[in-house]
Order: sequence, then structure tokens, then C-alpha cells
Amino acid sequence: MLVMISWCGLFVWFSSTRLNGYTPPKNDQQIGKGSGYGYVHLNLISSANTFSGVQIQTCTPDQLLLIQQQLPPHDCETNKRQPWTQQCSFSYATQCPDATWIEDFYHKKHKTKSNRNVTFTGMFVGCNKGMDAVNTLRMGSGNPSINKDEWKIAMTRGGKETLGGSVCNQANLPQFELHDHNVQRNNKTSTSLSQVHCIEPMPSTYQALSQSAKQLQWDAQGLIVTHAAISKSNGTIPFPSGKAGRENLGIANCNGREADGVNCVNVDMFSLDTYVEKFVHHYGPIDFLSIDVEGFDIDVILGGPSTLKRVHYLEFEYNWMGSWKNQKLSKTIRLLDETYNFTCYWPGYDGNIWRITDCWLDYYDLHFWSNVACVNRGVEQMKDVAENMERLFLETLEKGIGLVMDVDHRGGNFQRAKTGDL
Repeated sequence: MLVMISWCGLFVWFSSTRLNGYTPPKNDQQIGKGSGYGYVHLNLISSANTFSGVQIQTCTPDQLLLIQQQLPPHDCETNKRQPWTQQCSFSYATQCPDATWIEDFYHKKHKTKSNRNVTFTGMFVGCNKGMDAVNTLRMGSGNPSINKDEWKIAMTRGGKETLGGSVCNQANLPQFELHDHNVQRNNKTSTSLSQVHCIEPMPSTYQALSQSAKQLQWDAQGLIVTHAAISKSNGTIPFPSGKAGRENLGIANCNGREADGVNCVNVDMFSLDTYVEKFVHHYGPIDFLSIDVEGFDIDVILGGPSTLKRVHYLEFEYNWMGSWKNQKLSKTIRLLDETYNFTCYWPGYDGNIWRITDCWLDYYDLHFWSNVACVNRGVEQMKDVAENMERLFLETLEKGIGLVMDVDHRGGNFQRAKTGDL
């Protein structure tokens, strides 16, 4: 059945609806002007205080053609036997995304809630230097005392030490902005129930994270640092012991030939479900889950069937190494969609974002390092995020062939960030 909706004049045709049992409403919601790509429906299905989710539609052939023009397959297919070069359109596009959709959501949320009413749970599996975890705790809690500049000073012992380089140089990117009304409210109370779990297996990095959290007394304000590896099973596993903060070292570096010259130590390992059961002391939602484990992200996902049902927003890395070698992204996207109601996107920068769910292109199964962002469309609290991400997707398509992510046009946040030491 064809569904036709308008959004401020943008007309797009869609041929299927993702949530079962959906009947299009009589009056369609206007959602945005475009150049003839059809209609998209973002109506919320709610009655008698029930919420049935945000609708997404299968991309039309015209939309798929546009996506393929903006994320061309040529570089991906040409370099598929040397994926470590990262020469692929969806790798260029997602190298250092700026997730404005989630920041906008929390800016709006903090306008209406005092710190006393804030509850937030985040998890960073593969916390590394903790910059993103700290910024997310600041964002989720609205607590101005959580300050990334102070964290950087603590992690480097006042600038006396350096940490390993960062691909996106998160330490020097702006932190989440808290407006005056947030600061005034939050300074009156410290009863926020927010927490972010910073889970890091590399021993030297864990020590730096733990010491910094205690020094700043942020361990009492919700920053929970845990020394562990997260996978799909429980036990212990060898993990590299490198320079604190070094990226691109993981489980694979302790296996076979890749272990040459690497000092490995045994680290406690938990499945995602086991970790949550042991360390997350509530049964409410996981508002934010980030997975960055050097090629083994899919193991974390497969180890969390119960946890994923509680997750509102998910970010993970797709990769050419580790367990991803034997796992297709298409299968993972289908699992997240059909089992957990996640809509997934290639997250870019400058407001660019491309939907993957129900907009699949076969070359996405070629393995290149890239980032994926998913929102749980079945959760009422996330409807604004789901709508915003879909709106940005349509606006990205509206840019047409003027937006091309190939080897001649790559750059954006990746080039602006510049790899460098803290």
C-alpha cells in the first residue's frame, strides 16, 4: 500500500510501513519541503495513553538512487581488499560525526526539568580516555560540575603527561553547552540520579580513568569506572597493556601473530547482560549505550539481548577486523530493527545523516570502519529524537548530488579534528 504524507511541502512516496497493525490517519502531518521524493510519515500512533512508535517507511527507488549518489560505492568496491585504508564513502561520511539530534533532545529536556528530577543512565563500552563518557554525563545529568576541561587536566596530571592520540581529538572539541537556567537550577541541588558507566579493559587506561574520577570526586556524582572487557560471554580474556589512552589496541592484538611485541594481561570479561545485572542497580532504561571495542562490537551486541530491550539510543562501530570479519552489517541491522525496534543511520557531520534501516544498499556489507547510530523508535520518550533523525535524513537527501562522500570530497569533522596527542 502506498502512503502519501507531506512535511512543509516535501512529498515522498513510501510503499510499506515498519510497525505492524498501523492504519494511516485521516489527516496527514505536514513535515517539510523537497523536490519530489514523495511523502514520509512521522505520525505518532497514540491513543488512550498508549504509544505504538514512530513510523518509518521503506525507501523508494528514487531515494535509494540519491543515497547511492551521495555515498557512492566505487571507493568501497575498489578498496574492499584493503579495508584498513578506510577508503569508502560511508567511512568518510561517519568518521567523526556530530550527533546534534541527541544534544538537541537533552537541551530541550533540561529546559523543563530541574536537576532534582533528572535520571539518566549511560554506558560506554570501551571508554578509552573518558572524554565522551564525561561529556555524556554532563549532557544527561545537566550537572555543570562535570566539566571536560577539568577531566583533561586530571587525566594528564595537570599537563605533566600525555595520552595516546585520538582520531577525532575529543579532548579539544566543545563540551555539551549548559545554558544559564540549567546552571542555576543544578547549583541548588546535587540529588541527580544520573550515572554513566565508563568500562575500560586496558589496565593503564583504567588506572588513569579511575584515579581521575576519584580525584575530582566524580565517582560520587555518577561516573562509574569499571575495569572489564565486555563481550558475548563471561570469563577472562587477554588484553593488551599499552600506554594509557592508546586507541586501536584490543582483544585481537593478543591473538596469534598480532600479539608479537604486545604485553597482554588477563582481564575480567562479562557479557553485556551480565555486566548490567551486576553493576547497573536499577531496572529502568539505559538512555545511552556506546560501543567502541576495536572490531568486537558485534559480540557486545549479541551478548545483550535483555539489555538492548532497555536501550533508548545506541551507537556502535562497524569494522573490518575482529568479529566483524565474519558478520554482515545487514544481519545486524535486521536484528536491531525486528527484535528491538531500532532505526539505524549512518551519522555524519554538518547535519548530514543517512538511514540504513529499510534503505539498504548491498555494498554496505563491505567491511570498513564506520559509525552507526540507532534510536529506539518504539519508546515514547525518544519520539523527538526519532523524528529529528528522520527529518535530518530527508534534508540530507534534499542536498542532492551537491553532497558527495568520495575520496575527492572527504573531510568534514575528520579533517577539522586532526589527530593529535592530548
